[in-house]
Amino acid sequence: MYGFVKAMVHIGQLKGWEFHFTDCLFFGSLMSATDPVTVLAIFHELHVDTDLYTLLFGESVLNDAVAIVLTYSISIYSPKENPNAFDAAAFFQSVGNFLGIFAGSFAMGSSYAVVTALLTKFTKLCEFPMLETGLFFLLSWSAFLSAEAAGLTGIVAVLFCGVTQAHYTYNNLSPDSKMRTKQLFEFMNFLAENVIFCYMGLALFTFQNHIFNALFIFGAFVAVFIARACNIYPLSFLLNLGRKQKIPRNFQHMMMFSGLRGAIAFALAIRDTESQPKQMMFTTALLVVFFTVWVFGGGTTPMLTWLQISNTTTKGT
Repeated sequence: MYGFVKAMVHIGQLKGWEFHFTDCLFFGSLMSATDPVTVLAIFHELHVDTDLYTLLFGESVLNDAVAIVLTYSISIYSPKENPNAFDAAAFFQSVGNFLGIFAGSFAMGSSYAVVTALLTKFTKLCEFPMLETGLFFLLSWSAFLSAEAAGLTGIVAVLFCGVTQAHYTYNNLSPDSKMRTKQLFEFMNFLAENVIFCYMGLALFTFQNHIFNALFIFGAFVAVFIARACNIYPLSFLLNLGRKQKIPRNFQHMMMFSGLRGAIAFALAIRDTESQPKQMMFTTALLVVFFTVWVFGGGTTPMLTWLQISNTTTKGT
């Protein structure tokens, strides 16, 4: 986040636009959302070491939740006197908004999950597998809709709803509902991924207000790589101080390589493209997403081989 702000503060103003510090914060927050879906899919197919898979998956889940709420908190900050000013009071206001939205979304999603768990445990829904599956899906969707209606973040709400349901509600379902629910969400996940990437491809050619700023794009790429390195290596070092099973150096290099940007960054950028700075940020975000998905996603298998990261089958033998 800090690296993005420092890199973009002056570059965005070279065209003479009103590119302010709050715009830098907005761009930094949306580009902080990593989305290593492609890498995780390859890890799953190759049965890569479980520890590495868990580290990347956990990072992507929590990182996306924080990035979404942070972007929303910055976007709703708009003082009447000077909407582009950002002082100490603005900082604490944004922190308050962030904590409030995050806590509210967490509570909303968890509440719906608890209600679903209680319904499936203390009623006879298991005798009606189709109804059980439908109720499971509708209550999960209701968590998203309720959070959005309350001015919170629906994605974060449904994230924590899903986490809670995986631990409690899923175990209460009948065998038929378990199989049907798993297949339903796997299909929806596959469909959503394909739709969003098709949408991104169309946006690259159909969006009418693309603004290509070479310096801004270059600064974004540099900031992405520097920020990723400053995130992975120092945190891994700190974690290794208290871990019995250390994070190996080749795992750290692989996590550094897996910092793809994807659907979350794209979705956050496309929500507001009215002003020229926002149009430039959207174009830049789109290019970063395509580059990281094509280059890093496509290079995952060769990188695993080069770093000598074995799969669980090889490790077991």
